[in-house]
Amino acid sequence: MKYNFGCGRQKLAGYVGVDIAETPAVEIVCDFNIFPYSMAENSAEEILMDNVLEHLDEPMKVLEEVYRILKPGAIVKIFVPNCKSNSAFTDPTHKHFFTENSFKYFEKNNPLNFYTKAKFELVKFNFINDRHETSLKHRLRKFLPGKKILNYFLFNIYDELYFELRCVK
Repeated sequence: MKYNFGCGRQKLAGYVGVDIAETPAVEIVCDFNIFPYSMAENSAEEILMDNVLEHLDEPMKVLEEVYRILKPGAIVKIFVPNCKSNSAFTDPTHKHFFTENSFKYFEKNNPLNFYTKAKFELVKFNFINDRHETSLKHRLRKFLPGKKILNYFLFNIYDELYFELRCVK
């Protein structure tokens, strides 16, 4: 079982669409701010959350619920706006901001992992440019040298962050 949390109107092959809004792509209507979700414990092999987490009231509780739903070793794929991107701040529905280190609190060996029982292992991380932007200024950023270092000092180097986390039970 694979779930696309916050699918909106996007139907992805092989995924069950889950969203608060009823659209043709939605198979399960779910308010991600109300716990627990209707999905069974240890029932999913993958959950995709594409620009969802920043809109929700309690990201820690959401990830604990994702952890509950995932089978041991299953994957959650998370896209969030980079906190150093204008897009993170221009959307008035964004409630939370994320950096490349935001999900380290869920790692087993992190000294601050006592805030949650959910444990994940980072499998993959990427900074993302231009996934949705088409303007010339956004496309030219790919030629900027030393982007990962400049990201610490400048805004709008990267638009999004991608995390792939493995459920550790």
